[in-house]
Amino acid sequence: MSDFWVRKMKTYFNRIDFDKDGNITLKDFEGMGERFVEAEKLSADAGKVMKEKLVAIWNQYISTLGDKSESINEEKFIQAMSVMVKDPSQKERMAGPLPLFFQAVDANGDDFIDSSEFGIFFKIFGLDENMAPASFQAIDTNNDGLLSKDEFITAGTDFFTSEDAACPTKLFWGPLV
Repeated sequence: MSDFWVRKMKTYFNRIDFDKDGNITLKDFEGMGERFVEAEKLSADAGKVMKEKLVAIWNQYISTLGDKSESINEEKFIQAMSVMVKDPSQKERMAGPLPLFFQAVDANGDDFIDSSEFGIFFKIFGLDENMAPASFQAIDTNNDGLLSKDEFITAGTDFFTSEDAACPTKLFWGPLV
Protein backbone atom coordinates (compact mmCIF):
# COMPACT_ATOMS: atom_id res chain seq x y z
CA MET A 1 0.00 0.00 0.00
CA SER A 2 1.17 3.54 -0.70
CA ASP A 3 2.54 5.95 1.89
CA PHE A 4 -0.53 8.09 1.23
CA TRP A 5 -2.90 5.22 2.08
CA VAL A 6 -0.92 4.46 5.26
CA ARG A 7 -1.27 8.12 6.24
CA LYS A 8 -5.05 7.87 5.85
CA MET A 9 -5.17 4.76 8.03
CA LYS A 10 -3.06 6.51 10.66
CA THR A 11 -5.53 9.39 10.55
CA TYR A 12 -8.50 7.08 11.04
CA PHE A 13 -6.72 5.19 13.81
CA ASN A 14 -6.01 8.51 15.53
CA ARG A 15 -9.67 9.54 15.25
CA ILE A 16 -11.05 6.38 16.87
CA ASP A 17 -8.34 6.10 19.55
CA PHE A 18 -10.30 8.45 21.81
CA ASP A 19 -8.12 8.12 24.87
CA LYS A 20 -4.95 8.53 22.78
CA ASP A 21 -3.20 5.60 24.44
CA GLY A 22 -1.92 4.20 21.14
CA ASN A 23 -4.44 1.37 21.08
CA ILE A 24 -8.00 0.99 19.87
CA THR A 25 -10.10 -0.71 22.51
CA LEU A 26 -13.70 -1.41 23.36
CA LYS A 27 -13.46 1.57 25.72
CA ASP A 28 -12.81 3.86 22.74
CA PHE A 29 -16.01 2.67 21.05
CA GLU A 30 -18.03 3.05 24.23
CA GLY A 31 -16.60 6.58 24.43
CA MET A 32 -17.98 7.37 20.97
CA GLY A 33 -21.49 6.56 22.16
CA GLU A 34 -21.03 8.76 25.21
CA ARG A 35 -19.82 11.64 23.03
CA PHE A 36 -22.96 11.47 20.90
CA VAL A 37 -25.03 11.93 24.07
CA GLU A 38 -22.73 14.68 25.43
CA ALA A 39 -23.02 16.55 22.12
CA GLU A 40 -26.81 16.36 22.58
CA LYS A 41 -27.10 14.39 19.35
CA LEU A 42 -28.91 11.61 21.15
CA SER A 43 -31.04 11.25 24.25
CA ALA A 44 -29.76 9.06 27.06
CA ASP A 45 -31.91 6.16 25.82
CA ALA A 46 -30.88 6.62 22.20
CA GLY A 47 -27.29 7.00 23.41
CA LYS A 48 -27.54 3.64 25.12
CA VAL A 49 -28.70 2.08 21.84
CA MET A 50 -25.90 3.87 19.98
CA LYS A 51 -23.35 2.62 22.48
CA GLU A 52 -24.66 -0.92 22.00
CA LYS A 53 -24.33 -0.55 18.23
CA LEU A 54 -20.82 0.84 18.54
CA VAL A 55 -19.87 -2.06 20.78
CA ALA A 56 -21.27 -4.32 18.06
CA ILE A 57 -19.01 -2.54 15.52
CA TRP A 58 -16.08 -3.21 17.82
CA ASN A 59 -17.05 -6.86 18.21
CA GLN A 60 -17.91 -7.50 14.57
CA TYR A 61 -15.40 -5.38 12.68
CA ILE A 62 -12.56 -3.85 14.64
CA SER A 63 -11.68 -6.43 17.28
CA THR A 64 -11.39 -9.06 14.55
CA LEU A 65 -8.56 -7.10 12.93
CA GLY A 66 -6.20 -8.00 15.73
CA ASP A 67 -5.20 -11.26 17.30
CA LYS A 68 -8.38 -11.41 19.40
CA SER A 69 -6.72 -9.30 22.07
CA GLU A 70 -8.56 -6.54 23.83
CA SER A 71 -6.67 -3.83 21.98
CA ILE A 72 -5.19 -3.14 18.58
CA ASN A 73 -2.14 -0.96 18.11
CA GLU A 74 -1.63 1.20 15.05
CA GLU A 75 0.76 -1.19 13.31
CA LYS A 76 -1.61 -4.17 13.68
CA PHE A 77 -4.52 -2.04 12.55
CA ILE A 78 -2.76 -0.87 9.39
CA GLN A 79 -1.59 -4.39 8.54
CA ALA A 80 -5.09 -5.79 8.96
CA MET A 81 -6.69 -3.00 6.93
CA SER A 82 -4.13 -3.54 4.17
CA VAL A 83 -5.07 -7.21 3.94
CA MET A 84 -8.75 -6.31 3.92
CA VAL A 85 -8.42 -3.62 1.23
CA LYS A 86 -6.57 -6.01 -1.08
CA ASP A 87 -9.46 -8.49 -0.88
CA PRO A 88 -12.41 -7.26 -3.01
CA SER A 89 -14.79 -9.50 -1.07
CA GLN A 90 -14.11 -7.38 2.04
CA LYS A 91 -15.49 -4.11 0.63
CA GLU A 92 -18.88 -4.67 2.30
CA ARG A 93 -17.17 -5.35 5.63
CA MET A 94 -15.25 -2.05 5.39
CA ALA A 95 -18.48 -0.18 4.74
CA GLY A 96 -20.28 -2.04 7.56
CA PRO A 97 -20.06 0.60 10.31
CA LEU A 98 -20.74 3.56 8.02
CA PRO A 99 -24.57 3.32 7.96
CA LEU A 100 -24.53 3.46 11.76
CA PHE A 101 -22.34 6.55 11.74
CA PHE A 102 -24.67 8.07 9.15
CA GLN A 103 -27.69 7.39 11.36
CA ALA A 104 -25.99 8.98 14.34
CA VAL A 105 -24.84 12.07 12.45
CA ASP A 106 -28.27 12.61 10.85
CA ALA A 107 -29.55 14.42 13.95
CA ASN A 108 -32.94 15.39 12.57
CA GLY A 109 -33.63 12.00 11.00
CA ASP A 110 -34.36 13.36 7.52
CA ASP A 111 -32.05 10.82 5.82
CA PHE A 112 -29.53 13.52 4.93
CA ILE A 113 -26.59 15.09 6.69
CA ASP A 114 -26.23 18.84 6.35
CA SER A 115 -23.05 20.78 7.02
CA SER A 116 -24.01 21.66 10.61
CA GLU A 117 -24.67 18.00 11.43
CA PHE A 118 -21.32 17.13 9.85
CA GLY A 119 -19.72 19.73 12.14
CA ILE A 120 -21.14 17.87 15.14
CA PHE A 121 -19.67 14.65 13.72
CA PHE A 122 -16.26 16.36 13.75
CA LYS A 123 -16.80 17.61 17.29
CA ILE A 124 -17.66 14.10 18.49
CA PHE A 125 -14.41 12.86 17.00
CA GLY A 126 -12.50 15.58 18.82
CA LEU A 127 -11.86 17.68 15.73
CA ASP A 128 -12.26 21.39 15.23
CA GLU A 129 -15.78 21.97 13.86
CA ASN A 130 -14.34 24.74 11.67
CA MET A 131 -12.58 22.04 9.60
CA ALA A 132 -15.87 20.31 8.81
CA PRO A 133 -17.10 22.56 5.95
CA ALA A 134 -14.09 21.81 3.74
CA SER A 135 -14.43 18.08 4.35
CA PHE A 136 -18.19 18.23 3.83
CA GLN A 137 -17.81 20.07 0.53
CA ALA A 138 -15.17 17.60 -0.64
CA ILE A 139 -17.45 14.60 -0.18
CA ASP A 140 -20.75 16.24 -1.26
CA THR A 141 -20.35 14.82 -4.77
CA ASN A 142 -23.54 16.28 -6.22
CA ASN A 143 -22.98 19.68 -4.55
CA ASP A 144 -26.53 19.91 -3.20
CA GLY A 145 -25.46 20.87 0.32
CA LEU A 146 -26.59 17.52 1.73
CA LEU A 147 -25.00 14.11 2.12
CA SER A 148 -27.25 11.20 1.33
CA LYS A 149 -26.60 7.86 2.97
CA ASP A 150 -25.15 6.62 -0.33
CA GLU A 151 -22.78 9.60 -0.63
CA PHE A 152 -21.67 9.13 2.97
CA ILE A 153 -21.06 5.40 2.63
CA THR A 154 -19.35 5.76 -0.75
CA ALA A 155 -17.07 8.51 0.58
CA GLY A 156 -16.27 6.53 3.71
CA THR A 157 -15.53 3.38 1.72
CA ASP A 158 -13.41 5.32 -0.78
CA PHE A 159 -11.44 6.73 2.14
CA PHE A 160 -10.38 3.20 3.08
CA THR A 161 -9.81 1.88 -0.43
CA SER A 162 -8.49 4.70 -2.61
CA GLU A 163 -4.79 5.34 -3.02
CA ASP A 164 -5.42 8.45 -5.14
CA ALA A 165 -4.00 11.45 -3.27
CA ALA A 166 -6.23 13.75 -5.33
CA CYS A 167 -9.40 11.92 -4.25
CA PRO A 168 -11.51 14.31 -2.14
CA THR A 169 -12.65 11.49 0.14
CA LYS A 170 -9.24 11.65 1.81
CA LEU A 171 -10.87 14.34 3.97
CA PHE A 172 -13.70 12.11 5.20
CA TRP A 173 -12.24 11.90 8.73
CA GLY A 174 -10.83 15.42 8.57
CA PRO A 175 -7.38 16.62 7.59
CA LEU A 176 -4.79 13.87 7.42
CA VAL A 177 -2.30 13.61 10.26
